Formats: sequence, structure tokens, C-alpha cells
Amino acid sequence: MTVERGFFPAFAAFLAILLLMAPAANADDQDIPVEKFFGAYVGDAVIEGTMQFRDIIVSIEPIRNGFSVYTSTVIRTGPKRATSDVKWRAETQNFVQTDTPHVYEPLVRKSMFSEKRDPNLLAGDTLAWASIRGRTLGIYAMNVLEDGHYELRVFERTLTDLGMDISFVRYIDGVATRELNGNLARTKGDVDEN
Repeated sequence: MTVERGFFPAFAAFLAILLLMAPAANADDQDIPVEKFFGAYVGDAVIEGTMQFRDIIVSIEPIRNGFSVYTSTVIRTGPKRATSDVKWRAETQNFVQTDTPHVYEPLVRKSMFSEKRDPNLLAGDTLAWASIRGRTLGIYAMNVLEDGHYELRVFERTLTDLGMDISFVRYIDGVATRELNGNLARTKGDVDEN
């Protein structure tokens, strides 16, 4: 029990430090509504300092009281797409509005008989949330590793005139261990096939 009592105040202090490190928003940088992010985006990204490329499709759609983010990623080494080491990964994340404006929590599907419970980080659960700051939608996920160190993954999508810039950073104990940056174009609606 001593570990748990000491862990949560330390975690709260960590989150406070993260908020202080975030760049301050300009007076002109109003948090935009989540609806501005709705749509489909395609593009590519590269892991900084490597020859690891990603082809990325992102779709952000409305759900009741929130939004859904579908991400499809083709992972390849080198610029060619037709190689033997190509991998594919896809995931969908659903978030619902909290009582705090522009802050979202994961939608947890549960049966009518189950209780809502907070994630138990020491048991391997992930603490996740999303927020909008200015024109950036950030999705955050934190885990406590088996050795007691922590991992924080930050995926930011910032709207641009053509689509969005994307940034992913993985931190281990506050040190960035992997960074990915890219650009996605917003796709047009249904295309007339004539």
C-alpha cells in the first residue's frame, strides 16, 4: 500500500509539470470545437533520425457526446512501398466529453451490470485522455512499466489550411525516446465517378 499512496501524489505532480511545460496559448488561439477536426486525412510521416516511414490515414468522426479517431498506418523501412518488411496497423479510439470543456475521456463499453472504475496503472491499465488546445487535438496515453518507470505517448493533430500536421512523441520517464512528424491532407468528400 505504501507504493500506491506515494505513487498518486507523484503522478499528480508529474501532470502539473506537464501542464506547465505546455506552450501558453496566444489570446488569438481559441480552442476550436471538435467538429472542426471531423473528416478524413491521408499523408505520410517519418520517425526522426531513421529511415522508417509511415503512410497514414486518419478519420475523425462524431459519436454521441464525443468523437472517434480511426488511424491506419503502413509501416515501412525506406521510401519504397513494395518491400518484404511492410507492416500494417489500425486502431480506433472513442472519446466522450467530460465536465471540463475541450477535455475528453475514453469511451468504455460496459455491460449494464458492470461498475465504472478508474484505471489501475500499477496493474497495467492505461490512463488515456484527449484535449483540444487552440487548433491542436492531443491524445495522451500513460502506462506504468513493469520496472516501475512510466511511459507517456503524446499524439497531436494540428489543423492546417490543407489538412493537419501530426506529431507523435514517446517519453520514458520524461525523456523523448521516439518522435514522428508528418503532414496529412484533408480528403475531399464523395468523388463523382463520372
